[in-house]
Amino acid sequence: MFLIASTILVHKPFAKDSDLMEERSFQTSVGINLKYLLFTPENYDPSIRYPLVVTLRATGSDYINQVDNNDQAHPWIEDSVQARWPHFFMAPECPGETWGGMMGAGTELSRECRAVIEAVENLKTQYSLDTTRFIIGGFSLGGAGTYHMIQFLPDYWSAACPVGAGGSADAIEVISNTPIWHHQGLNDNNGAALTRMADALESHDYPVLRITSDMVVNSPIAWNNEIQKGTKPEDIIFKNAKPSYDSISRAVDAGEKYIYQLITGASHEDSRLNANHNLLLAKWAFMQRKGDTSTTAITHVSKAKAVEAKWYGTVLTFGRSLNIDTYGMFNLAGQKSPGIGVGMKTGAPMLRIRKAEKEHSDSEK
Repeated sequence: MFLIASTILVHKPFAKDSDLMEERSFQTSVGINLKYLLFTPENYDPSIRYPLVVTLRATGSDYINQVDNNDQAHPWIEDSVQARWPHFFMAPECPGETWGGMMGAGTELSRECRAVIEAVENLKTQYSLDTTRFIIGGFSLGGAGTYHMIQFLPDYWSAACPVGAGGSADAIEVISNTPIWHHQGLNDNNGAALTRMADALESHDYPVLRITSDMVVNSPIAWNNEIQKGTKPEDIIFKNAKPSYDSISRAVDAGEKYIYQLITGASHEDSRLNANHNLLLAKWAFMQRKGDTSTTAITHVSKAKAVEAKWYGTVLTFGRSLNIDTYGMFNLAGQKSPGIGVGMKTGAPMLRIRKAEKEHSDSEK
Protein backbone atom coordinates (compact mmCIF):
# COMPACT_ATOMS: atom_id res chain seq x y z
CA MET A 1 0.00 0.00 0.00
CA PHE A 2 1.35 3.39 -0.94
CA LEU A 3 0.75 6.79 0.58
CA ILE A 4 0.45 9.21 -2.32
CA ALA A 5 1.51 12.74 -1.51
CA SER A 6 -0.94 15.39 -2.70
CA THR A 7 1.35 18.33 -1.94
CA ILE A 8 5.06 18.94 -1.88
CA LEU A 9 7.12 21.31 0.18
CA VAL A 10 8.36 24.43 -1.56
CA HIS A 11 12.06 24.14 -2.21
CA LYS A 12 14.02 26.31 0.21
CA PRO A 13 17.74 27.12 0.11
CA PHE A 14 19.89 24.58 1.97
CA ALA A 15 16.94 22.28 2.74
CA LYS A 16 17.68 18.59 2.32
CA ASP A 17 16.46 17.52 -1.07
CA SER A 18 15.17 14.25 0.36
CA ASP A 19 12.87 16.27 2.62
CA LEU A 20 11.06 17.37 -0.53
CA MET A 21 10.41 13.77 -1.56
CA GLU A 22 8.46 10.77 -0.35
CA GLU A 23 10.41 7.67 0.67
CA ARG A 24 8.85 4.58 -0.84
CA SER A 25 9.41 0.91 -1.59
CA PHE A 26 8.01 -1.50 -4.14
CA GLN A 27 8.10 -5.30 -4.10
CA THR A 28 9.12 -6.43 -7.57
CA SER A 29 8.60 -9.74 -9.37
CA VAL A 30 12.37 -10.27 -9.48
CA GLY A 31 12.53 -10.63 -5.71
CA ILE A 32 13.76 -7.11 -4.95
CA ASN A 33 12.07 -4.75 -2.53
CA LEU A 34 13.14 -1.56 -4.30
CA LYS A 35 13.50 1.54 -2.15
CA TYR A 36 13.29 4.92 -3.81
CA LEU A 37 12.62 8.62 -3.32
CA LEU A 38 9.81 10.23 -5.29
CA PHE A 39 9.37 13.94 -5.95
CA THR A 40 5.80 14.87 -6.90
CA PRO A 41 5.28 18.16 -8.75
CA GLU A 42 3.54 20.86 -6.77
CA ASN A 43 -0.20 21.13 -7.42
CA TYR A 44 -0.25 17.79 -9.20
CA ASP A 45 -3.21 17.67 -11.62
CA PRO A 46 -4.25 14.19 -12.86
CA SER A 47 -5.70 15.75 -16.02
CA ILE A 48 -2.13 16.65 -17.07
CA ARG A 49 0.46 14.12 -18.23
CA TYR A 50 3.81 14.67 -16.52
CA PRO A 51 7.32 13.63 -17.59
CA LEU A 52 9.37 11.40 -15.29
CA VAL A 53 13.11 11.65 -14.58
CA VAL A 54 14.93 8.67 -13.04
CA THR A 55 18.47 8.99 -11.68
CA LEU A 56 20.68 5.99 -10.89
CA ARG A 57 23.10 6.47 -8.01
CA ALA A 58 26.80 5.78 -7.93
CA THR A 59 28.62 3.44 -5.60
CA GLY A 60 29.89 4.40 -2.15
CA SER A 61 26.75 5.58 -0.37
CA ASP A 62 23.02 5.06 -0.56
CA TYR A 63 20.48 6.89 -2.67
CA ILE A 64 19.39 9.32 0.08
CA ASN A 65 22.97 10.32 0.89
CA GLN A 66 23.76 10.96 -2.74
CA VAL A 67 20.61 13.00 -3.28
CA ASP A 68 21.27 15.10 -0.16
CA ASN A 69 25.04 15.47 -0.32
CA ASN A 70 25.82 15.33 -4.04
CA ASP A 71 22.92 17.36 -5.46
CA GLN A 72 21.86 14.40 -7.56
CA ALA A 73 18.26 15.62 -7.66
CA HIS A 74 19.36 18.76 -9.51
CA PRO A 75 18.60 20.40 -11.85
CA TRP A 76 15.33 18.48 -11.95
CA ILE A 77 13.76 19.62 -8.68
CA GLU A 78 14.99 23.22 -8.82
CA ASP A 79 12.12 25.67 -8.65
CA SER A 80 12.94 27.30 -12.00
CA VAL A 81 12.94 23.93 -13.77
CA GLN A 82 9.77 22.66 -12.10
CA ALA A 83 7.99 25.93 -12.88
CA ARG A 84 8.71 25.52 -16.58
CA TRP A 85 8.52 21.73 -16.87
CA PRO A 86 6.56 20.21 -13.94
CA HIS A 87 7.60 16.58 -13.66
CA PHE A 88 8.14 13.64 -11.34
CA PHE A 89 11.63 12.73 -10.14
CA MET A 90 12.63 9.26 -8.91
CA ALA A 91 15.87 8.25 -7.18
CA PRO A 92 16.03 4.47 -6.59
CA GLU A 93 18.44 2.64 -4.33
CA CYS A 94 20.79 0.24 -6.15
CA PRO A 95 19.83 -3.19 -4.76
CA GLY A 96 22.96 -4.95 -6.05
CA GLU A 97 26.62 -4.45 -6.90
CA THR A 98 25.87 -2.80 -10.22
CA TRP A 99 23.04 -1.42 -12.33
CA GLY A 100 24.52 -3.28 -15.29
CA GLY A 101 26.96 -2.19 -17.94
CA MET A 102 29.99 -1.27 -15.85
CA MET A 103 30.99 -4.87 -15.16
CA GLY A 104 30.09 -6.04 -18.64
CA ALA A 105 27.00 -5.16 -20.64
CA GLY A 106 25.61 -8.69 -20.43
CA THR A 107 23.05 -10.08 -22.83
CA GLU A 108 19.88 -8.75 -21.22
CA LEU A 109 18.60 -6.07 -18.88
CA SER A 110 20.00 -6.50 -15.38
CA ARG A 111 17.89 -7.62 -12.45
CA GLU A 112 18.45 -4.26 -10.77
CA CYS A 113 17.25 -2.30 -13.79
CA ARG A 114 14.26 -4.59 -14.16
CA ALA A 115 13.30 -3.67 -10.60
CA VAL A 116 13.41 0.02 -11.51
CA ILE A 117 11.28 -0.52 -14.60
CA GLU A 118 8.69 -2.46 -12.60
CA ALA A 119 8.55 0.37 -10.06
CA VAL A 120 8.11 2.91 -12.88
CA GLU A 121 5.34 0.81 -14.41
CA ASN A 122 3.68 0.78 -11.00
CA LEU A 123 3.88 4.58 -10.84
CA LYS A 124 2.05 4.70 -14.17
CA THR A 125 -0.95 3.10 -12.47
CA GLN A 126 -0.98 5.79 -9.78
CA TYR A 127 -0.17 8.99 -11.61
CA SER A 128 -0.78 10.60 -14.98
CA LEU A 129 2.64 10.22 -16.63
CA ASP A 130 3.78 11.25 -20.09
CA THR A 131 5.34 8.02 -21.33
CA THR A 132 6.83 9.82 -24.33
CA ARG A 133 9.08 11.74 -21.93
CA PHE A 134 10.77 9.29 -19.58
CA ILE A 135 14.33 10.49 -18.92
CA ILE A 136 17.11 8.33 -17.47
CA GLY A 137 20.41 9.50 -15.99
CA GLY A 138 23.05 8.63 -13.44
CA PHE A 139 26.63 9.09 -12.30
CA SER A 140 29.54 6.61 -12.43
CA LEU A 141 27.95 3.23 -11.68
CA GLY A 142 24.68 4.95 -12.54
CA GLY A 143 26.15 6.39 -15.74
CA ALA A 144 27.03 2.90 -16.92
CA GLY A 145 23.55 1.84 -15.84
CA THR A 146 22.10 4.63 -17.94
CA TYR A 147 23.81 3.28 -21.06
CA HIS A 148 22.72 -0.22 -20.02
CA MET A 149 19.10 0.96 -19.83
CA ILE A 150 19.05 2.55 -23.28
CA GLN A 151 20.87 -0.43 -24.80
CA PHE A 152 18.31 -2.98 -23.66
CA LEU A 153 15.27 -0.66 -23.61
CA PRO A 154 15.87 1.56 -26.66
CA ASP A 155 12.18 2.45 -27.01
CA TYR A 156 11.50 3.24 -23.35
CA TRP A 157 13.54 6.36 -22.65
CA SER A 158 13.21 9.68 -24.46
CA ALA A 159 16.61 11.01 -23.32
CA ALA A 160 19.69 9.79 -21.44
CA CYS A 161 22.02 11.83 -19.21
CA PRO A 162 25.03 9.64 -18.27
CA VAL A 163 27.85 11.14 -16.21
CA GLY A 164 31.35 9.78 -15.68
CA ALA A 165 30.89 6.40 -17.39
CA GLY A 166 30.32 4.83 -20.78
CA GLY A 167 28.48 1.90 -22.28
CA SER A 168 29.06 -0.79 -24.88
CA ALA A 169 30.48 0.82 -28.01
CA ASP A 170 29.65 -2.39 -29.88
CA ALA A 171 25.95 -1.67 -29.27
CA ILE A 172 26.11 1.93 -30.51
CA GLU A 173 23.49 1.41 -33.25
CA VAL A 174 20.92 0.45 -30.61
CA ILE A 175 22.15 3.01 -28.08
CA SER A 176 21.86 5.73 -30.72
CA ASN A 177 18.08 5.39 -30.67
CA THR A 178 18.07 7.55 -27.53
CA PRO A 179 19.31 11.17 -27.43
CA ILE A 180 22.33 11.49 -25.10
CA TRP A 181 24.00 14.32 -23.16
CA HIS A 182 27.16 12.86 -21.59
CA HIS A 183 29.28 14.78 -19.02
CA GLN A 184 32.83 13.69 -18.15
CA GLY A 185 35.83 15.15 -16.31
CA LEU A 186 39.04 15.37 -18.32
CA ASN A 187 40.98 14.23 -15.24
CA ASP A 188 38.86 11.08 -15.15
CA ASN A 189 41.13 8.75 -17.12
CA ASN A 190 41.64 11.56 -19.65
CA GLY A 191 37.92 11.50 -20.43
CA ALA A 192 38.26 8.02 -21.94
CA ALA A 193 34.63 6.91 -21.45
CA LEU A 194 33.26 10.03 -23.15
CA THR A 195 35.76 9.80 -25.99
CA ARG A 196 35.01 6.13 -26.61
CA MET A 197 31.25 6.63 -26.86
CA ALA A 198 31.47 9.84 -28.92
CA ASP A 199 33.93 8.16 -31.30
CA ALA A 200 31.60 5.19 -31.67
CA LEU A 201 28.71 7.45 -32.65
CA GLU A 202 30.80 9.38 -35.15
CA SER A 203 32.24 6.21 -36.65
CA HIS A 204 28.65 5.23 -37.49
CA ASP A 205 28.01 8.67 -39.05
CA TYR A 206 26.03 10.10 -36.15
CA PRO A 207 26.88 13.81 -35.70
CA VAL A 208 28.06 14.64 -32.18
CA LEU A 209 28.30 18.08 -30.60
CA ARG A 210 31.53 17.98 -28.58
CA ILE A 211 31.89 20.62 -25.87
CA THR A 212 34.87 21.50 -23.70
CA SER A 213 34.43 23.71 -20.64
CA ASP A 214 36.42 24.56 -17.50
CA MET A 215 35.56 23.41 -13.99
CA VAL A 216 34.65 26.25 -11.61
CA VAL A 217 33.15 24.51 -8.56
CA ASN A 218 33.65 21.02 -7.16
CA SER A 219 31.19 20.85 -4.23
CA PRO A 220 27.59 21.82 -3.43
CA ILE A 221 28.90 24.41 -0.96
CA ALA A 222 31.13 25.96 -3.62
CA TRP A 223 28.15 26.03 -6.00
CA ASN A 224 25.99 27.84 -3.44
CA ASN A 225 28.79 30.32 -2.75
CA GLU A 226 29.09 31.19 -6.44
CA ILE A 227 25.34 31.64 -6.79
CA GLN A 228 25.24 33.89 -3.70
CA LYS A 229 28.00 36.00 -5.24
CA GLY A 230 25.73 36.56 -8.23
CA THR A 231 27.52 34.31 -10.71
CA LYS A 232 25.17 33.12 -13.42
CA PRO A 233 24.71 29.33 -13.60
CA GLU A 234 25.76 29.31 -17.27
CA ASP A 235 29.01 31.08 -16.34
CA ILE A 236 29.77 28.26 -13.91
CA ILE A 237 28.79 25.24 -15.99
CA PHE A 238 30.02 26.61 -19.33
CA LYS A 239 33.12 28.52 -18.24
CA ASN A 240 35.31 29.12 -21.34
CA ALA A 241 33.10 26.72 -23.28
CA LYS A 242 34.02 25.77 -26.84
CA PRO A 243 31.78 26.22 -28.70
CA SER A 244 30.36 29.18 -26.81
CA TYR A 245 27.40 28.97 -24.47
CA ASP A 246 25.26 30.88 -27.00
CA SER A 247 26.18 28.38 -29.72
CA ILE A 248 25.38 25.44 -27.44
CA SER A 249 22.06 27.01 -26.51
CA ARG A 250 21.17 27.45 -30.18
CA ALA A 251 22.15 23.84 -30.88
CA VAL A 252 19.84 22.68 -28.09
CA ASP A 253 17.01 24.76 -29.55
CA ALA A 254 17.68 23.21 -32.96
CA GLY A 255 17.28 19.70 -31.56
CA GLU A 256 20.89 18.47 -31.22
CA LYS A 257 20.63 14.77 -30.42
CA TYR A 258 24.09 13.80 -29.12
CA ILE A 259 26.01 16.18 -26.84
CA TYR A 260 29.30 15.18 -25.19
CA GLN A 261 30.74 17.65 -22.66
CA LEU A 262 34.31 17.26 -21.43
CA ILE A 263 35.15 19.37 -18.37
CA THR A 264 38.76 20.50 -18.10
CA GLY A 265 40.23 20.25 -14.61
CA ALA A 266 37.38 18.06 -13.38
CA SER A 267 37.88 14.70 -11.70
CA HIS A 268 35.48 11.77 -11.75
CA GLU A 269 33.50 13.17 -8.82
CA ASP A 270 33.60 16.77 -10.08
CA SER A 271 31.79 15.93 -13.31
CA ARG A 272 28.68 15.00 -11.37
CA LEU A 273 28.20 18.47 -9.88
CA ASN A 274 28.55 20.16 -13.27
CA ALA A 275 25.95 17.86 -14.80
CA ASN A 276 23.62 18.21 -11.83
CA HIS A 277 23.44 22.00 -12.19
CA ASN A 278 23.35 22.25 -15.97
CA LEU A 279 20.07 24.04 -16.67
CA LEU A 280 20.47 23.54 -20.41
CA LEU A 281 20.45 19.81 -19.72
CA ALA A 282 16.88 20.00 -18.40
CA LYS A 283 15.77 22.13 -21.33
CA TRP A 284 17.38 19.72 -23.80
CA ALA A 285 15.95 16.64 -22.09
CA PHE A 286 12.37 17.88 -21.99
CA MET A 287 12.52 18.76 -25.69
CA GLN A 288 13.05 15.09 -26.51
CA ARG A 289 10.13 12.76 -27.04
CA LYS A 290 10.25 9.04 -27.59
CA GLY A 291 9.95 8.38 -31.30
CA ASP A 292 9.72 12.08 -32.18
CA THR A 293 12.21 13.65 -34.59
CA SER A 294 10.22 16.79 -35.29
CA THR A 295 12.50 18.97 -33.14
CA THR A 296 15.57 18.07 -35.19
CA ALA A 297 16.25 20.32 -38.16
CA ILE A 298 18.60 17.80 -39.77
CA THR A 299 17.72 14.16 -39.23
CA HIS A 300 19.93 11.10 -39.44
CA VAL A 301 19.00 7.61 -40.59
CA SER A 302 21.45 4.89 -39.59
CA LYS A 303 22.62 2.21 -41.99
CA ALA A 304 20.80 -0.49 -40.06
CA LYS A 305 17.56 1.46 -40.02
CA ALA A 306 17.88 2.26 -43.72
CA VAL A 307 18.10 -1.45 -44.52
CA GLU A 308 15.14 -2.30 -42.29
CA ALA A 309 12.93 0.61 -43.37
CA LYS A 310 9.96 0.16 -45.67
CA TRP A 311 9.51 3.02 -48.07
CA TYR A 312 6.43 4.31 -49.84
CA GLY A 313 7.08 6.76 -52.64
CA THR A 314 10.12 9.01 -52.84
CA VAL A 315 11.58 10.07 -49.49
CA LEU A 316 13.58 13.25 -48.98
CA THR A 317 15.56 13.75 -45.77
CA PHE A 318 18.49 15.91 -44.72
CA GLY A 319 21.53 14.31 -43.17
CA ARG A 320 25.02 12.98 -43.73
CA SER A 321 26.13 10.34 -46.16
CA LEU A 322 25.33 6.70 -45.42
CA ASN A 323 25.31 4.59 -48.55
CA ILE A 324 25.90 6.13 -51.96
CA ASP A 325 24.86 2.91 -53.70
CA THR A 326 21.44 3.07 -52.07
CA TYR A 327 20.89 6.83 -51.93
CA GLY A 328 21.32 9.60 -54.45
CA MET A 329 23.26 12.22 -52.44
CA PHE A 330 23.01 15.93 -53.28
CA ASN A 331 24.28 19.01 -51.51
CA LEU A 332 21.99 22.00 -51.16
CA ALA A 333 23.38 23.51 -54.34
CA GLY A 334 22.03 20.52 -56.24
CA GLN A 335 25.44 18.92 -56.86
CA LYS A 336 25.46 15.14 -56.69
CA SER A 337 28.08 13.58 -54.45
CA PRO A 338 30.43 11.15 -56.20
CA GLY A 339 30.82 9.07 -53.04
CA ILE A 340 32.01 9.09 -49.49
CA GLY A 341 35.18 11.07 -49.15
CA VAL A 342 36.82 13.80 -47.14
CA GLY A 343 34.05 16.23 -48.00
CA MET A 344 31.44 13.89 -46.55
CA LYS A 345 33.06 13.97 -43.12
CA THR A 346 32.54 17.70 -42.63
CA GLY A 347 28.95 17.34 -41.47
CA ALA A 348 27.65 19.52 -44.35
CA PRO A 349 23.92 19.05 -44.91
CA MET A 350 23.14 16.72 -47.79
CA LEU A 351 19.85 15.75 -49.42
CA ARG A 352 19.15 12.01 -49.64
CA ILE A 353 16.77 10.87 -52.36
CA ARG A 354 15.57 7.29 -52.34
CA LYS A 355 13.05 5.77 -54.70
CA ALA A 356 10.38 3.41 -53.45
CA GLU A 357 11.55 -0.19 -53.11
CA LYS A 358 8.00 -1.49 -52.85
CA GLU A 359 4.52 -0.22 -52.34
CA HIS A 360 2.90 -0.94 -49.02
CA SER A 361 -0.12 -3.15 -48.90
CA ASP A 362 -3.28 -1.62 -47.50
CA SER A 363 -2.51 -3.16 -44.09
CA GLU A 364 0.93 -1.49 -44.01
CA LYS A 365 -0.17 2.01 -44.89
